[in-house]
Amino acid sequence: MRKIAAFLLAFLLFPLAAFALSEVEAIHADRLPQETAVLAALDDTRQLEPYCYSYTPDWKYSIAKADVVARLGKDLSSLNLALKDHPDNAELLLLTGLVARFAYNLDAPGSYEAALKVLGQTQKLAPSDIRAPWFRATLLCQTAKPTTGAEQMLDIESSHAWDQLPAAFWDDYMECATVADMPVHFLRALDHSEKLHAPSLEARDVIADATRKRFDPFDPKKEYEPKKVWQAVKVGDDPQFTSTTCGARLRARGDWHIDRLEVTNGSCVAQFRTGPYKATVNKRTPNVLLLVQQPKENESLQEYSKKFLKSGTFEPYSPANCPAATCIALKGIQPESYKEDGGGRSRIVIFERDQPEFPGLIFETPQTLPKSDDKTGVQAYHPGQIQQRMPGKLYYLVLVDTATSIEEPAMKDFDFFLKNLTVE
Repeated sequence: MRKIAAFLLAFLLFPLAAFALSEVEAIHADRLPQETAVLAALDDTRQLEPYCYSYTPDWKYSIAKADVVARLGKDLSSLNLALKDHPDNAELLLLTGLVARFAYNLDAPGSYEAALKVLGQTQKLAPSDIRAPWFRATLLCQTAKPTTGAEQMLDIESSHAWDQLPAAFWDDYMECATVADMPVHFLRALDHSEKLHAPSLEARDVIADATRKRFDPFDPKKEYEPKKVWQAVKVGDDPQFTSTTCGARLRARGDWHIDRLEVTNGSCVAQFRTGPYKATVNKRTPNVLLLVQQPKENESLQEYSKKFLKSGTFEPYSPANCPAATCIALKGIQPESYKEDGGGRSRIVIFERDQPEFPGLIFETPQTLPKSDDKTGVQAYHPGQIQQRMPGKLYYLVLVDTATSIEEPAMKDFDFFLKNLTVE
């Protein structure tokens, strides 16, 4: 299994060893068997860590790679021998797993499997200790399984307060977020690291600068191509659309027709036709609309909602789903619409969301980089640009417009849309 490091992000200009804080320092020497061979292996590993923290495709260190391999092999032998006498020493298992991982980064045969095995044993002995899953996730992020590693990093993060995790964890997290193409997660981890007063590292600063440059500011005067601001994936038979610009993720039924999916005149618009359904006379297609806009200066949500109440009569109702803490929800009657089919009916749900500290975070998931060709060695991967969220507070309007005689199926479509609408 070759490492994901064979695919370097185009801006990754430094060896990853210069990017990370020490993991060896996470080992508690006082909990190890106080034997000369074990403590010597710990000290040697501490010295070698800068050369073997990650895979280096172009070895340019002053020390010969063969010497590092030989020393690590000797350290690993000493630790495995000590484990025969101390099989339940979690600290010794953890150190052995870490050294095996370092050996893997130097292409030592069998070291990958050995690292996973020993770290698995450590986790069974000390299930509440984050270090074994942390070291395992880092190993996976440095191999051809970065998505699995990133998911495990996210699991660790979700079960601990960020400021209770060590700065070295956040450095490994940033590396993993880089190879899993999660730039917002990288920037949040960087913020955590800075708040923990981690020392500045040149490589980290370079990657942080390149990551920030991936985000293009929102331009309210610009007409955006739909594919630039809406990313589509399949969820079963249904399309799911995500827009970091609009701060929204929505889902439509597979048989709905897309009328509009755009960002224009400073507004996000997604409009679908559902059905068709047999009304009293005609076949009708209810319209479901999502509109996202920045409020005008000092415009309240109540004032904003009144713009959409000029046709028909409206009264409050309780929606089955509200994507925010509170919603303005109204049901309307438009007797002049769809007269042959009983007149018009509508539902409107309006809510607001403040700009999150890290826009787009909830929409990011680990991605798999293109596979490398073993014959060509290191290749450059150029990550794409990301459109930033519209800044500040945003107002969201969700609306359905239909005929009275098909109100029931139309409202089911509307409720489905609201239930599957995620906003940040």
